[in-house]
Amino acid sequence: MLTLSDPIFFVDKATGEYTVTGTADAGSRIVYGGSEAFYANSNGFFAVSGKLEESENSGVLSLYVQDSAGNRSDPQLALITKQTKYSVTVSGSYAQSPGAGKYAENSMVTVRAGTCSGYTLSGWTSDDGNTFDDAAAAETTFTMPSGKVEVKAAFVEEIKVGPFDDVLTKAYYYEVVKWAQEKGITGGIGNNLFGPNQPCTRAQIVTFLWRAAGSPEPKGDTAGMTDVVSGSYYEKAVAWAIENGITTGTGEGKLSPYATCTRAQAVTFLARALNAKASGAAEFDDIPTDSYFADAVAWAAANGVTTGIGNGLFAPGNNCTRGQIVTFLWRAYTGK
Repeated sequence: MLTLSDPIFFVDKATGEYTVTGTADAGSRIVYGGSEAFYANSNGFFAVSGKLEESENSGVLSLYVQDSAGNRSDPQLALITKQTKYSVTVSGSYAQSPGAGKYAENSMVTVRAGTCSGYTLSGWTSDDGNTFDDAAAAETTFTMPSGKVEVKAAFVEEIKVGPFDDVLTKAYYYEVVKWAQEKGITGGIGNNLFGPNQPCTRAQIVTFLWRAAGSPEPKGDTAGMTDVVSGSYYEKAVAWAIENGITTGTGEGKLSPYATCTRAQAVTFLARALNAKASGAAEFDDIPTDSYFADAVAWAAANGVTTGIGNGLFAPGNNCTRGQIVTFLWRAYTGK
């Protein structure tokens, strides 16, 4: 049986030239385009190249495996288009009449959308209003009607956030980072990067909170914190955080600015910055009622700042990433 290793036709929108790769049994005869044929190499790999005519915006290519006796696999049909840079593959052929062919009436048809750098699947539609098993999934099924049906996959272009090359529209933190950038809460880590999956340090979170508060000029200094570097980007933020009771450091006159901020510390800093109070207890199995962060976690959960990590757990000691930290801030400050 022919299987496509990556069911995407990489299409040049300007020229219509495309390439598709796939795998089959080593040495298999691959037939494509109805008549042209060649053989997969000793590893079973093959690559097909072609070009849409200038007058065509899309086309369908059929590929199948044929053995020495002339037996064929089910065809793999792929739709290619110059306009939206996507492909759709179908497991089998089409129904020629009710009760005949691979896709007889009421049979289940599987369709797969290819992947293409810079584009994300937004959903499937059909011209007869067919119900898909999961209209948002890259691979899904639908029930074959009695006649012809046209199935389409819609794609949206991934757009980066401002100068950040590592924050795209499909990321859960896309809107969050966009908001944080517009509010001046973060400027990234340099080299056009935000670093959403990097651990967030204690210095970074107090700086985020300070900027979210409008970057007020602190009245005092860093109160003897010996590990706070004079003139550092976070010096004023730390002084502000200390005088407002957001942090008292980690003991022995230290702030530990480069230590990773935990989930418990993150919601505690945030609750203190907003003078937020809990109206009940935290409903997580791993939050001791006498812990310093119990009230903060209860407030965060009650106000949609966090829902925990699942299975009734909050994971207070887990490290927080920069993407998670700004998400906490976004939810707390915007109520979203």
